[in-house]
Parts: sequence; C-alpha cells; structure tokens
Amino acid sequence: MEDLRIEAGLSLADILASLSYALDLTSGQPMGHAQRTCLIGMRLGDAIGLPEDQLVSLYHALLMKDAGCSSNAARMYEIFGSDDISAKRMSKITDWSNLLEAAKYVAANTFPESTLIIRARRMLHIVTHKSQTTDALMYARCDRGAQIALFIGLGEASAGCIRHLDEHWDGNGGPYHLTGDNIPLLSRITCLAQTLEVFASTFDVETAYAMIQKRSAKWFDPELVRLAIEFKDDDSFWNSVQNDTRETLLRIEVRTAIETTTDSHIDTVCDAFAQIVDAKSSFTAEHSSRVRDYTVEMAEALGIQGKRLSTLSRAALLHDVGKLGVSNAILDKPGKPDDDEWAAIKRHPEYTQKILSHIPGFARLTEIAAAHHERLDGKGYFRGLTADQLDLDMRILAVADVFDALTAKRPYRDALPLVEVYKILDRDAGAALDADCIAALKAIHPALGTETLYLEKVALPLAA
Repeated sequence: MEDLRIEAGLSLADILASLSYALDLTSGQPMGHAQRTCLIGMRLGDAIGLPEDQLVSLYHALLMKDAGCSSNAARMYEIFGSDDISAKRMSKITDWSNLLEAAKYVAANTFPESTLIIRARRMLHIVTHKSQTTDALMYARCDRGAQIALFIGLGEASAGCIRHLDEHWDGNGGPYHLTGDNIPLLSRITCLAQTLEVFASTFDVETAYAMIQKRSAKWFDPELVRLAIEFKDDDSFWNSVQNDTRETLLRIEVRTAIETTTDSHIDTVCDAFAQIVDAKSSFTAEHSSRVRDYTVEMAEALGIQGKRLSTLSRAALLHDVGKLGVSNAILDKPGKPDDDEWAAIKRHPEYTQKILSHIPGFARLTEIAAAHHERLDGKGYFRGLTADQLDLDMRILAVADVFDALTAKRPYRDALPLVEVYKILDRDAGAALDADCIAALKAIHPALGTETLYLEKVALPLAA
C-alpha cells in the first residue's frame, strides 16, 4: 500500500509538513507549531496580495523556518548550562527589548543546578554581553536554516526569509539589526505569524492579539498587524488553525502542495534532515550519514536491493529525527545519564515514529527507523520488541547504529578501536544483535589492529 501511495504522488508539502514536527521539538514548541504558523502566515500573504511564486516561497519558509534551531542548541547549553529546549520555549514569549523580562529569563535559565556564586557570575557575563550572545545564537540558527533551505532547493526567497526572520521593525531584532522595509517582506510575515501562533497556543488568541498590537512598529510591520487584526474574530479560521491544521494546510492551493515530488528530491530532504539532527551535538556530527553508509553496505552484502534498499537507506538517515526532542543538557553531559535522563533518551525512537508516521507512504520506513534501539532479547526500547518481531531490515539498522556509536567519540568516552568494538558486538551477537549482520559488517570493515574507523566523507554544501 505504501509503495502505491508514493507512486500515486507524494507532494513536497506532505514531507515538509510532517518533518516540521521535528523542528517544533528542537525549537521548544508543541508539535504542529510550524504548521499552525504556516496557516497564519499564508493568511497574511493572501491578505497583502502576494503573487503565486512568493506564496510558494512563503509556504516553504514557514514550514522550514526552524531548520537551523539544532545548530545553536549546543551553544545555548554551553552559555546557559540548562535545558536548551526549555530555554527556547521560554525565549519565544520573552520580550528581549524589555530589560525586566530579559533579566527574568536569564535568571530562570542560567545554571539552575549550580551554586549561587557560579550562577551570578554567568548571569553577569550574559547580561553584559547580551547583544553579542543573542546575535551569535540568532546567526547560527538563521544562517544555517537558510543554507538548508537552499540545499533542499526551496530557492533564495525562502532562504532569505529564514535568514532574516528574527529581525524586528525597529532594528532591535537580529542578527543584522535591519529596520522597517529593509527586512524582506516574507521575513516580516513569518516573524509576526510565528509569534502570534506561540502566544495563541501558550495563552489564547485574545492574549496573542494584545501582544502584537503592543509590539506593532516595534517588533512588527504595522501594516501586517492591521491585516492580522482583520481576521481576529474569524472563528472558523482559528478553529482550523487549532484543530484541523495539517488537513487545512495541505488543501491550500499552492504549487508545492499540489505537485508531486521526485524520488531524488525525497532523498535530498532526508539528507538535509539527517544533517539537522546531527548538528544538534558535536558528538553526533555525521552520525546519521555514517549509519546510512553502514546500513547500505550490510544490506547490499546480504542481498537487499531496489526499492527495499532505498527505503532502508532513508530510514537510516531519519532514524534519529526524534532525538531533536532531547535536550543538549542530556546529550552533551560529560558523564553517563541518570535515570531520568536515560528515560528521556529512551523516548527518542517514539518521537521518530510519531514524526515519520505522518508522511503518506512512509509506513514501512517508519517501522524500520523506530526500531533502531530494539534488541533480539526484548531488552531494547521503546517497545521492547523481540526477535520474531524484528525483521532483517530492522536488525541491519540496529547493528549499524551500535557500530557507529562505539566507533565515535562520546561525551563520557573516546572512540573505541575496531578490535574492541568487535569484541563488544561478538558478545551481543545472537542475543541482542543479529549475528549475520555483524559478520557482514566485519567482512566489510575488518579490524587490522587497534585503529579506529575512519571513512572519508564528501562534504555537503551546508558549512556552519
């Protein structure tokens, strides 16, 4: 059934709308935030009379606006020493131009588990370097997001929108401090739409409108605020935003929601999202692409080819997309996670399942990706599947993931030499991990001594 759905026509909007759930997680918002923002932004785009090509660019940018959010996650954790996801959530409802609000935010999010002296020193540093700190974080997010938009092929208008979406009408945004009409129109629309959505979801529509009126001509283009106020009392619209989001979004008659995409474009989007995931922590750099490489190598050695191989390759690229919902306070912790942190880590395959399951035709891919931490003895997670429930494709991905984890550096240990890696895998062969998959991997990457594995990679045009 899933192959028929793909052949019948999978639109780019189908994929981006679904994968935007992952971007919501890493930006600290409830899943569906980008989709709701897209509905609000497109309503504004229609109201201002944007031509078709600009509406398409806006549609793409609204869904992909947070593509760079994973790129500043590690830096936020380094600066604040706290949960980056929670800090981002709070930042969306904080008016940084208000000194009192900014001070409250810094106090609430700076090294909450440390001593008063350490917290005070860090807060003083943040406050005295506020402009440089916020500009650097915004630049990392917006510039990386723009690069990803270009990589996917969304065009310069969408990329420019993302690059400048944190600019404010009065010049107190960032990172370039543009003012008024110098800010691209699509960026002005997106800034208003995303802030309106956050306040409507966090509080209510009334509070959201009070906020945009208060920030008119400060954060927001006054003309766009006026247009937004015109649909404040459109209960049917707000009901669709809050309760029928995805269906309404995919019914909008823009080219990206109507036209089908190609296999190669789907692969490009999967590649881009793998890089978004891996950018979240320096310890996961290129993890997803390496897992894809090991997965494909083992699969080919075991006779898998054609569409099955393509599905497995995409599953490998997207297997960790749920990890965008795990805080860098856990991922980058210089020590082993405690029980609560481990529980949070174990939720990421479930997030992966929830995100990918929304893409029509991706049912098989989703099954494989969500099972990458399952084990033959039933001691894996998140569902505790057993050997009779884990097919060969799932077993291949599980071995590839463990292999890369052992051969890569982690916050609490260095990369292990291949000899040691294979000792660990052999110990688990047949019990936790598939012995035939391990044998295939050893034949492809034999351990010749105590060296660590190094695979030369071809860099994609997404330099940070």
